[in-house]
Amino acid sequence: MSEINRFQLKFKFWLETAEGESLMGEGKWLLLKAIRDTGSLQSAVKKRGYAYRQTWDNLKKLEERLGFQLIEKSRGGEHGGSTRLTRKGEKMVAFFDLLYAQANPELEKLFQDLLQELQQISEPELDLEN
Repeated sequence: MSEINRFQLKFKFWLETAEGESLMGEGKWLLLKAIRDTGSLQSAVKKRGYAYRQTWDNLKKLEERLGFQLIEKSRGGEHGGSTRLTRKGEKMVAFFDLLYAQANPELEKLFQDLLQELQQISEPELDLEN
């Protein structure tokens, strides 16, 4: 028996402009969630394994393309600075949360329905000439 039944379907979603320019996908969604959870851009980039400067630049470019802020930073103070999501940043996170939550079971069902097709591809072909 083939290992086909042990396969898993993996997928990612992202938003892009009509011209095909990537805006936001899984990486930025997970980064925004990490910012929300840690209250710190620096902690979030460490958690995700990203470079701070490049991430900051990417977030600023994303905000420019979207036309609204996703994060708000406050500097210094007794306990250092912090970063939090704006209301629209929270809504972007919620959008991707909902997208994955609703798409996941639908795509998994489709994959299970089509798994038999994948099984047939993996089976040895019969030699019909003999």
